[in-house]
Parts: sequence; structure tokens; C-alpha cells
Amino acid sequence: MAGETSEAKPPNKFELRRARTREGLLQLGIDRFLLKGYGETTIEDIVRDSGYTRGAFYFHFPSKEAFFVEVLRARRGRRGPWWEVLEAAEPASMAEALAIANAEFARTDPEGARWTMAISEFVDANRHDDTLLAPLRELHQEWTEELSRLTVYLQERGWCRTDRTGVQLASDLLAIATGFGVMFEIYRADTSAIMDLYHRHLEPR
Repeated sequence: MAGETSEAKPPNKFELRRARTREGLLQLGIDRFLLKGYGETTIEDIVRDSGYTRGAFYFHFPSKEAFFVEVLRARRGRRGPWWEVLEAAEPASMAEALAIANAEFARTDPEGARWTMAISEFVDANRHDDTLLAPLRELHQEWTEELSRLTVYLQERGWCRTDRTGVQLASDLLAIATGFGVMFEIYRADTSAIMDLYHRHLEPR
């Protein structure tokens, strides 16, 4: 009848199984892209000894490139609401807040530097195809906006500069982290100064 709303039907067994397969493949991507890097990892490497087939892979993902972007999205989701950990800790200074956030990132995403290298490989392999790079740029914007929860938190407490927006400062922090990650992965450079650099960049002007 007009005006009536129908409730969404719960997923059936096939839909649940399909969703589990997709999640399982994404977890394999999170685990296996880091073994050999983006460039050398094949679809066969992803599904080998997993119980999934190439057919199952291509049912859910049209290509390795599209799969990689979805893996990055899933990896972000695995981090969880880190900002709740920060807020619950009630830090008394910017240095303490940065240390809490950094510890939570290290706990939930311990291979962040290696992912920086995998993403660099993806960009290098697809630098002339903007249809593949555009979703990556969108993800970067989402990551920046998520990290701005930290910079805005600092600004609201008077601990952080305000001549740049929280989003701009978050982008700066990601750039610093990316640079240090590359330096560590390529040269095994000492990254102990990163927290001091964060602090110096964020301190009130």
C-alpha cells in the first residue's frame, strides 16, 4: 500500500558467504602484498593455499589494481577508532597526546612504513592512468580528514598552531611520516627524531 515502508530483508546464506569471501580476500591482500611488494605480487600469490580460487577473486574484484585500492581501504578500517583511545586517555599536553596517538597507530598498523613502499610501487606502475590514481588520492584525502581529529583536538586545547587548518596540519603529518617511512625502508635510517619533528611543526606560532 502507498505510504508503507518495507523493512530490508536480512542477507541470505549466499549473500553472507559472498561477503565472507570478499572479506577473506581482502585480509589475504593485507597479509600478502607485504611479502613481495605490490609489483611482484600476483593474483595467484593472493589466493595460493587459501581455499579461494582465481574465479572467486575475479567475481569480487575486476583487477589487481582495483583490489589493491580496496585492500588499502580495508586496512584503514582495521585500525578502528583510535581517536577514542586518545580522548579516553585525557592527555595533559601535546607531547603526551602525540605519544598516545602514535602508540595506537603502531599497535593497529605496525607495518605502516612497508605499506608506504607498496603504495609507491602502485603509483609508479600506474602513473599514466589517472582512473587508477584518482581513487588513491580520494583515500589520501579520507586519511587526512581522519588524522585531522588529532590536530583539531590539539588546536582546541591551545597546544597547537592555528595558522593552518587541522586538515592542512594533518596532511603535513602524513607527509612527514611518509618521508621517514621511506628513509627507514630504503636506508634503515634512524627515525627516532620523528616525534620531535611533529612537535616542532605543530607547536603554536
